[in-house]
Amino acid sequence: MRAVSLFAFVASITSAATVRAVPAVVTREFQAGVDAYRLGKYDEARAHLDKAAAGDPKLPGPHRFLAAVAQAQHRWTDCITESRRALQLNPRSSETGETRKLHDDCRSADGRPAYHGDLGDAAAIAVTTNVPGATVKIAGLRYGGTPVEPRQIKPGTLQVELDKPGYKPAKLTVEALPGIVTDIAADLEPTDAKPSK
Repeated sequence: MRAVSLFAFVASITSAATVRAVPAVVTREFQAGVDAYRLGKYDEARAHLDKAAAGDPKLPGPHRFLAAVAQAQHRWTDCITESRRALQLNPRSSETGETRKLHDDCRSADGRPAYHGDLGDAAAIAVTTNVPGATVKIAGLRYGGTPVEPRQIKPGTLQVELDKPGYKPAKLTVEALPGIVTDIAADLEPTDAKPSK
């Protein structure tokens, strides 16, 4: 992340304090995490940012930086999860563009297929299952068989149905966020699966 963005992140947590009270310990842990991140002390940064996130779970800043730390440590899944959480918490942040880019970069580094084009404020989904060829339906509309490459969709809560002969059907509820690809991964269970002892 660029240095300018780091200052903006710090400013965003400070401005959040004027809207609602942010405990002083959260601000201290957040700042200590930012400082450690800048110095390349990623494990230390992560420890401080985890404390800041636990101290105020509604603050997006710690999650943005946890995503940046995860990217620096090549922990792609954590980077995707944390950047997504930051976007959920404050979709109108001045850092939304940078956070979306961070999310996309980590998906790419993790080998996940990209959406080709500009999503703007639309959303996209990608669907995989443990067995290929499962039929994907969203709101009753068929989206093909898995794997489904990233496809544009309206943001919001989606009801996803997965079906394949020989497997139990699955129903999932997911939130498609604007500007990024939401990955849906499901394990379908065979219909003749024996109960575990």
